[in-house]
Amino acid sequence: KAADVSNETLNLTLEWYNIASAEWGNFGPVEIYVIGNDVNAAKDLEDVFCERHKALDENWNEEWDCANENYEIFTRYTEDGGAAISTFKRTYIEYDFMMMIMSAKYPGPEEDDYKPVILHEYFHIYQHSHINDECTGDSRDSCARDAKMGGEGKPWFAEGGAEFMAQSLYSEQDGVGDNYLREVMQRKLEISQDAYNAQDVPLDQLGYDSQVNVYDVGSWFVAYLIHHEGEEAFVNGFYGDLDELGFDAAFEKNFNATKGEYLAEFETFYSQPAEDVMALFPVASSDSEE
Repeated sequence: KAADVSNETLNLTLEWYNIASAEWGNFGPVEIYVIGNDVNAAKDLEDVFCERHKALDENWNEEWDCANENYEIFTRYTEDGGAAISTFKRTYIEYDFMMMIMSAKYPGPEEDDYKPVILHEYFHIYQHSHINDECTGDSRDSCARDAKMGGEGKPWFAEGGAEFMAQSLYSEQDGVGDNYLREVMQRKLEISQDAYNAQDVPLDQLGYDSQVNVYDVGSWFVAYLIHHEGEEAFVNGFYGDLDELGFDAAFEKNFNATKGEYLAEFETFYSQPAEDVMALFPVASSDSEE
């Protein structure tokens, strides 16, 4: 952790990391870095990261893999906040690992949203752990990992899956309201439905820079998929077959339809009135928070 991050924040991060790994399996090695607001503390942590990997891996390329003025590993999180997973499965690296970065804002550790974000990031670890392809580290080279995650720069499936699975797992924890998941999905619907239906780019072609909130529509796609095919088919079936079969074949084998067919069905579903879409998540009869 960065020097300005409390032990309390670190322990909270590890607690929810462990909830995720208990649910979805323990994958790794994973290095968790928690960043605060102090840019110098984040810089110091970049140095620790660099020295650690130079010691672990004689192929570690200090010029490319350590922080420099063109490559901020942790310092940008002091300003931008957020969270991320980086995969270091590269053709030239001996020591493969994944890195989880959590920060002090958007969301911060004092916010409830910090907890499902940890679960969301861990589901990315789960996804990446089911793909063995290594990348060159050169962004100009295509990498088979991207196709298996749902397409390069196309977040619909990887982000939708991580977000829905995280919110679903969070909704099952002690002290979380009975209608939590319904309320989260309703917010996602309100934010995304009209904008998505008003344009005609297919869900699996929308990029991160789209005017449509792809994370939210993607979450609804995965919710729709799991509603019909079951969580087992998504978590274990699809991801179990993904590396060997590739995205489209693993999809068809586990979900009994092609990706294109399922996307077309979903389009019809998502163009219904909001209350009909929300029928996927019935109101719980008694909410413990009332």
